[in-house]
Amino acid sequence: MIPEVFECFHIHYYKEVSSTNKEALDLIEKGISNETVIIADKQTEGRGRTRKSWISLEGNFYASLVINLLQAPRCNIQLLDSSVTRWNDRENLSKLTELTFVTALAVGNTLLSLNFLNNQTHCGVIPVRDTGIHTFSSGSQCQSTGMTRDPFINDLNLQYKWPNDVLIDGKKISGILLEKKSNSNWLIIGIGINVNHAPLPGTTCISNYGESVSNMDLLKELIINFNKLRKQWLFDGFYAIREMWLKKAFKMNEQISVKLADKLYEGIFADIDKSGKLVLQQKDGSLIYFDAGELFIGSAL
Repeated sequence: MIPEVFECFHIHYYKEVSSTNKEALDLIEKGISNETVIIADKQTEGRGRTRKSWISLEGNFYASLVINLLQAPRCNIQLLDSSVTRWNDRENLSKLTELTFVTALAVGNTLLSLNFLNNQTHCGVIPVRDTGIHTFSSGSQCQSTGMTRDPFINDLNLQYKWPNDVLIDGKKISGILLEKKSNSNWLIIGIGINVNHAPLPGTTCISNYGESVSNMDLLKELIINFNKLRKQWLFDGFYAIREMWLKKAFKMNEQISVKLADKLYEGIFADIDKSGKLVLQQKDGSLIYFDAGELFIGSAL
């Protein structure tokens, strides 16, 4: 059963769309007054950052949240003081960058919540309820995928890759794409999560970890986590969000390469600054700051 409204988000479900972000843009053009979710079983023209094609097989999760940048979401968040808001500077791009981190954390918390929700043995997983320890039968196979299952998703193997990816065991499981038309109050947050398919090398999916979840249950949990983190961001600012993200940052304090246009920069991933910029420390100790923009983080050198 697909609800019309959940946690104040109006839900629009489609079997197939060109992309959920495009559908959201079309909806904004027609005029909307409520925060909305577009969710689809399949995308025919999915895309990620820098206009790269996003392979969108049926069986994975594709959704776009449409949120209002100028009006605090009072339905979800009780504002004690009407002046408490971080939405009123619609052209402040650093605030949009901050929301990428908010969304990544929401996705991460959602993935962590999937573990053994029904407390049932599945795909070779044997919950040891008395101790909280989970063991796995050797050589177990996920029937849904026919693949040998990996260790379960947990705090140790979940990481965030700057600026917009979520990884499990160093492999991409989710990507985020923010879009906003100029002079619009509405921001679109596109979210893709690999549920049953890992379409490219270097990617993984939920079913590889013995988990089974419907897209609607995944969406509900994601919205709940997003609203909690958005509330924290609205009231307390970016600092706590940044700290949570940094604790699970991919290649933190390691050698990386950053490609900007046709130039390659090499150094140590030293930090994320207070506005969400990546801080790269070069061999001579100097620091370079990168906006999310058109960037690519390469492998360790």
